[in-house]
Amino acid sequence: MTFGSMAQAGTPPTGPGNIEIFNKRSMVALEGYAAQAGQEATVEVLRGDRTIGIGVGTLDATGFLEFNHPGGECWIGVTPTIKPGDEVRVSFSGEAFTDSAITASPTVTEVVGSGFVPDGAVQPEGSLRVSGTGTVTIKGTYDPADPWFDPARFVIETVNPDNRDDKTPPGQDPGLVDARAMGITLVPDAEHPNGEPGLWDAEATIDPATGTWSGTYTLYTQADYDRTLDGDHVAAAWMAGEEPALGLTQNEFEEIPGPGMGGCPPSPDGQVPTAPSTAQLSSATGSTSVEVAWETPAQPADASEVTGYRVAAIGGAHAEQETAERTGGTSVSLDGLEAGATYEIMIEAYNGRWSAAQSLGTVVVGSGTGGTTPPGDGTDPGTDPTALPAAPAGLTATSASLDSADVSWAATAGATSYTVTASSEDPAALVPAPVTVTAPAATLTGLTSGAAYTVSVTAANANGEGPASTATVSTLTAVAPAAFDLTRVIPGHESITAEWTAAAAGNAASPVSGYELVATPADGQAAVTFAATGTAGTVSGLRNGVEYALTVVAKSGSATTTARVPATVDNTVTPTDVVTVTRAQYRADKREYRIQGTAQDTTANRVHLRLGDVAGSGTTIQLNVPVQADGTWAVDLRNGPALPTNNRFNVTSDSGASTVAVMTRSR
Repeated sequence: MTFGSMAQAGTPPTGPGNIEIFNKRSMVALEGYAAQAGQEATVEVLRGDRTIGIGVGTLDATGFLEFNHPGGECWIGVTPTIKPGDEVRVSFSGEAFTDSAITASPTVTEVVGSGFVPDGAVQPEGSLRVSGTGTVTIKGTYDPADPWFDPARFVIETVNPDNRDDKTPPGQDPGLVDARAMGITLVPDAEHPNGEPGLWDAEATIDPATGTWSGTYTLYTQADYDRTLDGDHVAAAWMAGEEPALGLTQNEFEEIPGPGMGGCPPSPDGQVPTAPSTAQLSSATGSTSVEVAWETPAQPADASEVTGYRVAAIGGAHAEQETAERTGGTSVSLDGLEAGATYEIMIEAYNGRWSAAQSLGTVVVGSGTGGTTPPGDGTDPGTDPTALPAAPAGLTATSASLDSADVSWAATAGATSYTVTASSEDPAALVPAPVTVTAPAATLTGLTSGAAYTVSVTAANANGEGPASTATVSTLTAVAPAAFDLTRVIPGHESITAEWTAAAAGNAASPVSGYELVATPADGQAAVTFAATGTAGTVSGLRNGVEYALTVVAKSGSATTTARVPATVDNTVTPTDVVTVTRAQYRADKREYRIQGTAQDTTANRVHLRLGDVAGSGTTIQLNVPVQADGTWAVDLRNGPALPTNNRFNVTSDSGASTVAVMTRSR
């Protein structure tokens, strides 16, 4: 384990080996791991001994890698909601070396401006400055018991590149402040004082009794006040004590908690729940009902609570389905079923979204469950305790699936266990290992679709194994899913998203096991395939500017069906850039526009902003706005065109993307 260089009061740490945690954005950046450049890094987010998020990526030549940020990697499966106290741990493919950082507790909760009061002072001829006084206060909370937080390693910042004179458009007030990031420390030092004399002043306080802190800026020009109020407000803390690394936690005001980047997995509260995969199934002798009981499985950390279930019995002579939908509880009775028929029990879980259906196994209705309980001293009257049990009577074997068979028989006097075996004369048929049970029923799994089997059952007790009873059974043959339709195809950045109708099972024994999306490029290179379980999915890793034909295939075992493509759907599309708008404000009295956003393509890419809701047309706001290396772009313009009453504007990019957004009027 290595340590980064130590930090003085008010000085955030730098590499080598710095882990930066942006917990409100579910973002993690690795910086300065030059010794590990080119290696694969695995980043885990841990809450206690539980892993709540994991990501994998390759460090660049400088030892840099980030997750859930434009140009970076996505988290795998779920975007974690990173909270104070969580540990971010990184390991590397090329060496036995790990590093980690603990997420600190300070959080920005409020930004308050006092309003700017001009003092009426006469400015030098030609000066555009408006002098006076105004304050901006950033408030927040922290956990006084946080063992990793030290007030000497904490800074409050307002970040606004427009503070620099060279960023001020001609004819506008340049202000006095010339610092992109204006930091306030709780424990200032001589090298890093708060404020700049004559330009801006600042002070900060912290109250361990209430777990609160605040920092106040005093500004002396209208421009400085406006830019400080409009900037990005950040609380940054780095670790104290014998830290594994000088990890930096940043919590930004008004940021939206994950998942952050388009195309990445949703955060836990946006995930469908995990349905139970096992349950207790029982059906009393002679009954026409099945009792089902289960436990709620563990869900991802911070996931929405499972509030209900939907349970179904599928089977019978007419593939009947009896469904019970519940808003709570973990057991249900499915009634009115066919005595002697085999049913598959399916379950779905609900947390605001329904999960995919999960099989809980099969059960024979009315077969009885568990062995009979001997009276008195444990022996049945009239039986010889030294004798072998007889061959089980009433043996039946049925199959309503592709790869399993349900076997049942009458309880045998004196038996303490039963052994069920299967054999087949078909040399291609898979034969499962013998199954030993104590109840007079068993399910054989791992059989071959369409094969015939002989099933044998023997009863045993302390004296040995008795003679066998046999029955024959054949598993069903896989049937391809029914026809279904592709309903929507949407190109994205290096990706294609598709939606389709659910494919129905070809028969009760051939449930749809999943879907495959296949994107075939027009230039003859290899197709890209992506697996999906619902009725929507995204194929990623494609090439922008290349035309792809998208098909969706429903699967049931080895049997498949390709989705139909209606005339109204174009499944031949070309992935392109994707642009978003993250901030859009308009100030009417100065016809001022402040617009920010992102683009997926960054190399030699520009965006163009116009009024109206028709992409690429309308009165120009600003053209040829460069996309930065981190995927962001920004417009800060005064004396622009008047905003129309519907507030709508459009953004297009050189890479072929476009979007329409609504402007917020600030004054």
